[in-house]
Amino acid sequence: MARNDEATLKLGTGRFYTAPVGTALPANLLAPEPAWTEMGHSSIDDILSAASEGGERQVLSTLQVKNHRVFTTARTDSFGIKLHQFDTDTLKLYYGSNAIVTAKGVVQVPNDPKPTEVAWLFIFEDGDAVGGVYAEKASIFRSDDIAISDTESLAVLPLSVTPLQLDNNKHSLSWIPPKVPTTTP
Repeated sequence: MARNDEATLKLGTGRFYTAPVGTALPANLLAPEPAWTEMGHSSIDDILSAASEGGERQVLSTLQVKNHRVFTTARTDSFGIKLHQFDTDTLKLYYGSNAIVTAKGVVQVPNDPKPTEVAWLFIFEDGDAVGGVYAEKASIFRSDDIAISDTESLAVLPLSVTPLQLDNNKHSLSWIPPKVPTTTP
């Protein structure tokens, strides 16, 4: 693998989107199709954090061979995002897809919340280069308590996005390496 100075990443801006499960990756990342809805204002400090569970390697032995084979358990990735926008859509992402929004726009928090399942997309720009992270199916739900810390900072709705396998796919997540688009939006 050669060193590639063009492959470093320094985000200039980014946007998070959701769409119905199975929605295809936009042909033009700078102009997603109408099925994609922007999630709203998000943190400039903690843009996106990644975590994973599983993926442990185990050495399997036989009576004859102590290091016979290596087995790796399934790995689940998740991403943390912090939204600053408090509206019915984002509150439902936080409190669950079964939260009820009344005719007056009040969000009623369920006792048995259910995560929201959607397609998820994070589009980022680095200068003229555009890239992203995409899941055809993802589970979105609160990741921590709401943070309303002071009068000089924006309040935070912390969410966890867990990409899920759709149908018979062999993957649950796609990275789109940043590159300069060849067509104009």
